[in-house]
Amino acid sequence: MLVLIHKECGGLALEESPVGEVCAIPVDRFPFPCFTCLEEIIDESELRLTQDLGI
Repeated sequence: MLVLIHKECGGLALEESPVGEVCAIPVDRFPFPCFTCLEEIIDESELRLTQDLGI
């Protein structure tokens, strides 16, 4: 599963999707609040993409 991490706080940027995959972030979704710290994420430069292997 791909996970979006907020670089500032190191926490999850979005709630886990029932699909379990994040393929693209639509530009019209910015800004949105970080799921963990609630700080506004202005663009994709504030995000880090990681893969959770679920092991």
